[in-house]
Amino acid sequence: MKSLDDVDRSLLQALARDGRAPVRALARDLALGDSTVSVRLRRLRDSGALTAIRVEVDPAALGRPIQALVRVRLRHGVTCGTYERRLREMPAVLSALVLLGDADIEVRVACRNMDDLELAVATLREAGAATTSTQIVTRTVTGLGQALLAEKRTK
Repeated sequence: MKSLDDVDRSLLQALARDGRAPVRALARDLALGDSTVSVRLRRLRDSGALTAIRVEVDPAALGRPIQALVRVRLRHGVTCGTYERRLREMPAVLSALVLLGDADIEVRVACRNMDDLELAVATLREAGAATTSTQIVTRTVTGLGQALLAEKRTK
């Protein structure tokens, strides 16, 4: 993957602030032509530097105000790939990270209430977890990652 120049970084910063910004607005804000922004966006997507522009919905708005992180150690013989496929079938699962260390996977879940959380953890165990460790999320910190985009390039 080709390294990003300052224009690419500025474009990604603008998208991080507003992923719905139209090309014309991005071009105006960055003092570039519309076609230049379009070409750069296509190149960023094609290279894999820009993987997605996502909508983030607050799970509480969907009736799931309780979030938790569940660290999972898989049972012997259960592969991460198999477990990942099972996670995709679980409505409570928001995201997951495959890890190296004491746990194999960390799963972020959103639940309706504490009984629903208990059921979600039980479902994670049934899917192939040998052990689980659950931590309830009290608050989500937003707007992170901007410092990475603003970091000065090294030659």
